[in-house]
Amino acid sequence: MVNSAIFERMLPHAAKHGLRIIAMNSRDYSESTPYTPDELSDFTSHRADVQDAAVRRWGFEICSFLAYVCSQLAIPRVTGLAEKKRGGLVLLTWSLSNMAAAAVLGDTRTMGDKLTSRLAPYLRMIVLYDTPALTLGVGPNLMLTWPMADPGIPVDQKAAKFNEWVSTYYTPHPDGAPITAESLHARTELPRTPTLCAVSSAELQRVTNPEIAFRAGLIVNADPCTLRRHARTMFLDADAVLPEVEVVAVWCDQTFWLAVWGAKVVKEFIDEQPDAGKRKRKASMLMVKDANHFLHWDEPERMVHLLAKICTPFPPSLARL
Repeated sequence: MVNSAIFERMLPHAAKHGLRIIAMNSRDYSESTPYTPDELSDFTSHRADVQDAAVRRWGFEICSFLAYVCSQLAIPRVTGLAEKKRGGLVLLTWSLSNMAAAAVLGDTRTMGDKLTSRLAPYLRMIVLYDTPALTLGVGPNLMLTWPMADPGIPVDQKAAKFNEWVSTYYTPHPDGAPITAESLHARTELPRTPTLCAVSSAELQRVTNPEIAFRAGLIVNADPCTLRRHARTMFLDADAVLPEVEVVAVWCDQTFWLAVWGAKVVKEFIDEQPDAGKRKRKASMLMVKDANHFLHWDEPERMVHLLAKICTPFPPSLARL
């Protein structure tokens, strides 16, 4: 429901921090190609294999754009190994689009051999930014809800309620404490105005596409077994797809509860041991303090600085920032 214009405040700070930032819209969002009725129906199909194909199609479309960028903008190939890597590009996926990132690294069919070969020399890292648990195939039954799933919110009010909920600042998760159902229930809203409630009506219209909730956004209901398989392969079977691509998961301590639980799920994947004969992907986590789901809008230079540190060839130890 939020389009790429939400990242525009970062752009003036990019060069100062040695970055080049390109913000893209997925299909169905502003000025991008709408999905056809048949494609939209795939998101709500009763067949898991059809939903699986729809999720993989999303990942394919993103990677096709990346390959186009590499060819048209003469992106330098990745050189060096491990901490000495330079060049290439880093893909950052935010919120719902982390589902597509997992499909890219979690299923060989998403890109196929041809696109994989085109992108392999360039893709260095994927940053999973504030990942809701649902995108990893986990719908926790914690007696907590969210506007799109709350039957008490009328359909015509869901978009506005979602904007408020997703951009609210919540009391931060206690530093170092385990993420539990009890800790999430104990969180309360902070007095700071939610990000999408603080913008002008003109800005809100420009950075959001409310209709997406009942179109492309329906992909949030994709088969959880498929999504969890993608996530598991991404973290625990590096050799399946682009084994040299590192994953960095960034989460914000004042974000909404589904993204906090998503951080818990990611941590569990990172800590899990792979099956015999499989190799774990290089992955790390970073908690951002005093930030909600919209750090890139509320504190754009801080977000750019954060990405610069993550993308540097000699990154600092990642734990919190």
